[in-house]
Amino acid sequence: MELSAQVAVVTGGASGIGRAIAQTFVEAGAAGVVIADVNVGQAEEAARAVADSQAKAAGPGLATRVLAVPADVTDEAQIAAMVDTTLGAFGRIDILVNNAGVCPVVSWEKASVESWKRILDINLTGMYICTRAVVPAMTQRRYGRIVFISSMGGLVGSIVAHVAYGVSKAGVLALMKSVAKEFASHGILANAICPGSIDTPLTDSFGEATRADLAKACLLKRQGTAQELADAALFLVSSRSTYITGTVLNVNGGVFTA
Repeated sequence: MELSAQVAVVTGGASGIGRAIAQTFVEAGAAGVVIADVNVGQAEEAARAVADSQAKAAGPGLATRVLAVPADVTDEAQIAAMVDTTLGAFGRIDILVNNAGVCPVVSWEKASVESWKRILDINLTGMYICTRAVVPAMTQRRYGRIVFISSMGGLVGSIVAHVAYGVSKAGVLALMKSVAKEFASHGILANAICPGSIDTPLTDSFGEATRADLAKACLLKRQGTAQELADAALFLVSSRSTYITGTVLNVNGGVFTA
């Protein structure tokens, strides 16, 4: 599955699932990959590492151009600037992976309206802001692929995280379906991935006991890897998925059949 000549933006791309997706898109031959993250220093480090690894593998002159761009997904002006930077560098945006999000472990008793609003702002409203920002460039070329990273929590409710987490990720699925319906006639496909428990820095906060319990709950009896999520994202943006839109892909090791 190759992404030759295509340009991708990955939010939350500096670490974990986002970084694995950026790396995988580079390896698939994308013309450009933008690592967009609120942590600019980490995004720059990730961009250098991803570009360097590809340059060594591909040889001089063949490496994908990788850019790090500041991206607080709750800030409309910053996301507009992200889009402008991408278009200025590459002239197009073919792929958006809405990955940026937070998953704080907060009990119901300690949850607050303020923390509820913050989680919804980042996890749900942020994906709306990013999608709205890239759609004009995609509709102009009548081509686009948008992947929303949701969660198993969006299907069954929060498991160990703040109650707003599951709510936000359920909203992401409704947003994805709305985007799929609205822009199918413009050549834009929108799909979502619902990961199960994935071995990333984000799930470290769950604690070893909880991580072990989540692994036992699935048929494969282990956590997934960021690379396994990245492979699913690559499929959804590749030429192998041209008749798939408005779909939720569960990547969870068989949780719902365990």
